[in-house]
Amino acid sequence: MIEVRYERGLYLPELDLWLDPQRAKPRAFVSHAHGDHFARHQSALCSPVTAALIHTRFKLPVRRIDTQGFQLPFERDGFCFRLLPAGHIPGSAMLHLTRLHDGATLLYTGDFKTRAGRTAEAVSFLPADTLILETTFGLPTYRFPSETEVEAHLLRFVADAFAVGKTPVLLAYSLGKAQEAIALLAAQGIPVVQHPAVAEMTAACRAAGVPGLPEPLLLSDPALPGHVVIAPPHTLRSKLMRALTAPRTAMLTGWALQPGAKYRYRIDELIALSDHADHPGLMECIREVSPKKVLTVHGYTKEFAAELRSRQVDAWCAQGGDQLELPIIAEPDKSNGI
Repeated sequence: MIEVRYERGLYLPELDLWLDPQRAKPRAFVSHAHGDHFARHQSALCSPVTAALIHTRFKLPVRRIDTQGFQLPFERDGFCFRLLPAGHIPGSAMLHLTRLHDGATLLYTGDFKTRAGRTAEAVSFLPADTLILETTFGLPTYRFPSETEVEAHLLRFVADAFAVGKTPVLLAYSLGKAQEAIALLAAQGIPVVQHPAVAEMTAACRAAGVPGLPEPLLLSDPALPGHVVIAPPHTLRSKLMRALTAPRTAMLTGWALQPGAKYRYRIDELIALSDHADHPGLMECIREVSPKKVLTVHGYTKEFAAELRSRQVDAWCAQGGDQLELPIIAEPDKSNGI
């Protein structure tokens, strides 16, 4: 199999290639343009949309971005590379590798989701011997409602807020879930104003060709009446947001399924819109890829690996530290003298 090391990050020594490292490296695969998956690498392999977003968001010079399109195989250093859409946010990619001399394969998912979205390219899997799998929601309790149910919940929240003279405020990360909400509201003809951080990313997505996004309208003081406000969660206590008249807030997050989350976040409502795979989505990935070995990263790594081992899959946390499950051996029955 293709060797994978964990050295404060995922590393493929045969290719001298890092996978989403958080520190700058000579060569790295960048699965998407979220800040926790990016650093200022000397050479960053990514999809065209991610290239545009990291150039806009992080000002990485174009000469240091190695752009490759989805589903287009290319050969380097004795391997065939292929970027596959991950369904996480616009431009998000998985990396599939085939070693040419023996046909060994590897798939690194990065962050991904299997459910359909409005702005991210639909996920596409390929079989692989080794699967490096993101397991943010790796417990069986994380089973998200259908896309239809989630969108209906969001639209109902907006309509209910307007009905009682409130300003609906949707809290979502500036890149990804914010654009999903904007595309949904635009399809329904509901006007939106965007926090500057969201508007910048919406404009960058539009420039990169992401469909369904109207020209961003900036949130101002005071906000335009009859408009939904979309802002990052960390801005809720900012001066601009505090100036809103009669706000009603909803957080867009997969953690909505956690008991008591509404009170922890101190908002009016939680809507289970996530850009990650839930537990059924992780299992769908396992079925599609049919790996011989699984390495888990992020979230419930040890728990999901242990569940896979109980299903006879060779699975381990990439960082190590798994606790082996020991079979329980019953004490022999000594009543018959044996």
